[in-house]
Amino acid sequence: MKKIIIAVAVLVLLAGISIGSLALVKSKSEKENQQKIDTLSDNVLFDIDSESVSRINITYPDNSTYTAELNGDEWLMTSSSTGENFALNQSVFQQICTYIANLTADKNYGEADEANKAKYGLAEPYTVTVSANGTDYTLYIGDKSPTGDYYYTYTDTKNNIYAVAATDAEAIITTHLSLKDNKLVPYGDNEITGLTVKKNGDIVYELNLNPDSKLWELPDEYAMLTVNQTRPSNIVTTITRLTAVEMLEESPDDFTKYGFDEPTAEFIVKSSDGTEKTFFLSNYGEDTSTYTYVYLDDLKQAETYYTADLSFINYTVFDLIMQTVENANMYAVSDVEITCDELSDKFTINQDTGIVECRGSEIDLNNAELKSFFENFYNIFSYTVITDIDVESEPEFKDPVFSVKYTKTDGSVSSVDLVPNGEGSNCFVFSDGEYTGTITDSSLILGTNSLLTAYDNLCRQAGIQANN
Repeated sequence: MKKIIIAVAVLVLLAGISIGSLALVKSKSEKENQQKIDTLSDNVLFDIDSESVSRINITYPDNSTYTAELNGDEWLMTSSSTGENFALNQSVFQQICTYIANLTADKNYGEADEANKAKYGLAEPYTVTVSANGTDYTLYIGDKSPTGDYYYTYTDTKNNIYAVAATDAEAIITTHLSLKDNKLVPYGDNEITGLTVKKNGDIVYELNLNPDSKLWELPDEYAMLTVNQTRPSNIVTTITRLTAVEMLEESPDDFTKYGFDEPTAEFIVKSSDGTEKTFFLSNYGEDTSTYTYVYLDDLKQAETYYTADLSFINYTVFDLIMQTVENANMYAVSDVEITCDELSDKFTINQDTGIVECRGSEIDLNNAELKSFFENFYNIFSYTVITDIDVESEPEFKDPVFSVKYTKTDGSVSSVDLVPNGEGSNCFVFSDGEYTGTITDSSLILGTNSLLTAYDNLCRQAGIQANN
């Protein structure tokens, strides 16, 4: 009996020791977990709603300061120690809001006393203060760690120095140049009314938007040319979306450094508000096929852009016009009369019945095969392919090698005549008896297997005696 009592006592004692040990282990684990939680919590430097940030103040180590405030959806400069007031790079300020809102440190380096501040480059820090819902939050950023993984920081509410991931800190750190709007032009698509390119002081081309027709036009000397509206529209779309690859330098002292002393081109953009911006472009340096230097004259700013995005500076007037001009649509014509050395014929088209009359014979366009032959014939001369422009010549309207006259279904009459310019098969193009300032190659119409072949094939298929 005594042995049983002793055994039970031993078991009770062991159980007590075991329970006590478990309690100690549990207490230690809970304490460690709490310490981890406290450490993680302490490392959360800010907990801000990024969308509530309405004001950002940036102070550089040289004590220059810039303050921006959110006006609707746009960040605007409200003050600066330098007195500058420039358009801001919106993405930079949006990025600051995003990264500072929930900024978390990876390491704690102890108290932010004066000695530690000096040690970690925080005696003269880069400083960012954001205001959200009436509260200011300030972050001080010092040196980058020797490994390049961190930046040393502290805040206005936590008196410790922390290591913040370099990628997070660098999203908040700005330079004076990076604050500036990096868009090429400050205008929107619907604000641009003029585009001019100059080279060596001479105007290569000038385009102006007609306020009434909303069409782009060339100067009066090119009045007979038809502008290809997609060209200026594409230029406008391009330049209003272009952003600098790199903001190089403000007010450069040496223009030869970037080739601005002898620029490749001068580009002028006019706005509906009466202002205009001038840019000097330079294909200078080792990699001109990739990058082009651009100098923004009003901002005194040198920047880099991708060369491919600036291809419009190499356009000529010829590149801006319709190079294939439709003379008259087949379905808007009642009569067409053709004259050249090899043939002379007239076709009367009844658009209602689909019957074409030619010297008393009929060509039924309701017949798919005949229609195909007629369309092939008609399309050869219904379009004029412009191969060059020459607005300075004043050719005499004399001895055309090819003439076509159209009578439209509305009763109007138009004509196109090709007059030799003395250079092979090249011809001046006349429209309604007036020189258009353009050149075409008459062989495109009269060459081998062209108009004459199509005409003979049509006559043969329709059972008509060819009039040549």
